[in-house]
Amino acid sequence: MSDTRKSKITADPQGLTAAGAPRFKGWRDANLVAVTAVSAYSAAICWQCQVVSYPLLAHVSAGDFPAYHQRYSGSILGVTIIPGFVSFLACAALVWTRPAGVSQRASALVSVCGMTAFAATAGVAIPMHRRLAEIGQSAPTIDNLLSANLVRTIALSVATAILMRWSYARTQTTR
Repeated sequence: MSDTRKSKITADPQGLTAAGAPRFKGWRDANLVAVTAVSAYSAAICWQCQVVSYPLLAHVSAGDFPAYHQRYSGSILGVTIIPGFVSFLACAALVWTRPAGVSQRASALVSVCGMTAFAATAGVAIPMHRRLAEIGQSAPTIDNLLSANLVRTIALSVATAILMRWSYARTQTTR
């Protein structure tokens, strides 16, 4: 990589608090940290669904499944759905909201990850949940839900790794 494409993160002494910790230099830095946090949270929720919640759907008895799925679906709005969609959209918008010094290539990849997670959710996961609500327990439907969630999980995990790298880099100073 040529020196012109490398981004060196520096902060002047006026950009530091009295304790020596970097402070935000504007809304774009604060936004980067917020996008990182919501993306990390959503990725963690996706991993929990991939490893625990969705596989357990196959172990609920057919008779209990409709009530279980209805209760599950009614319980995830604030914990999963809202933060997930905020993360998808915030990641997708990073190409326009990135702070100066954050790589255009990295922000574009985060944006693609956000759009991929949104597509997997809106295009497959939501229809699979609707199908489970309509027909009850179905192994092929649960498998499709797991496949869509894996795409979403990987996309958000990649976005989070990139965002964490840049959020960390923005807090570092050269001495």
